[in-house]
Amino acid sequence: MTTLSTLRRIPTRVGAIAIADEGSGTPVVLWPSLFSDHRLYAALVPLIGDRWRTIGIDGPGFGQSDAPRAEVQADVYADVVLDCLDALGLERAFIAGCSWGGQIAVHLGVKAPARVRGVLIMNAPLGPSLGGHAFEVWGTRWFGATAYWGNGVARSMFSSASQKTHPERVRAFVSAFTNFESTAAAVTARTVLTRFPGLGGVLPRLAVPATFLMGAEDRLYPVEQMRPFAALAPNAKLVVIPSCGHLAPLEAPEVVAEALEDLLAHASSGSTKW
Repeated sequence: MTTLSTLRRIPTRVGAIAIADEGSGTPVVLWPSLFSDHRLYAALVPLIGDRWRTIGIDGPGFGQSDAPRAEVQADVYADVVLDCLDALGLERAFIAGCSWGGQIAVHLGVKAPARVRGVLIMNAPLGPSLGGHAFEVWGTRWFGATAYWGNGVARSMFSSASQKTHPERVRAFVSAFTNFESTAAAVTARTVLTRFPGLGGVLPRLAVPATFLMGAEDRLYPVEQMRPFAALAPNAKLVVIPSCGHLAPLEAPEVVAEALEDLLAHASSGSTKW
């Protein structure tokens, strides 16, 4: 596994983005959730590393990437992924994103379908987030880079079953909280959690193969609230993961690995319907 000291930093339109580039198979970009970095996929990469080239992202404001210079919406971060693909000499790739990363994956699939073989959208807020999460933004600003705040966020994101079964994964998630600057992280959190316009008008234009993964125990963005939005995508399927909360890559990496393989097979078939 790539360590923090060996990440590559790529210049992009929003500043330098740190990536963990591993393997030599089918390329897939892995964009994490808020409050995490490329290590969100630490349990997944060993499961797929012999077949996939994984390009793990540290999102702006987190990990080793530059802080955002201003509030930046997900559609702009989609262009940042293109900057990374260009720098790596990759014409096409699969895009997988968790939560905030899923929003970016949708936008990229719509903006640049010729560059995207398929998108895996995990635990993503699909509707508008106009207010309602101000406390999380405030907490990130004042307590962000602390294990105290990290443990609180982890409890809200992981299912009860995951917390009991895989406490080491909870600890791994919390460890990311000591690795970002709280003011910068709060800027990104405010944009995503309180000023996101939603994907209702974007999803009907998502023609590339897509899979939505949702946690049956996701308390932040429950399945029944997100399901109608997912149904808007014309070439997509929805998988609900039992006993999973808001972080499928850590809570159910085996399911994520299987979903990627299914997405590859579907994209390779050329079918426009699942």
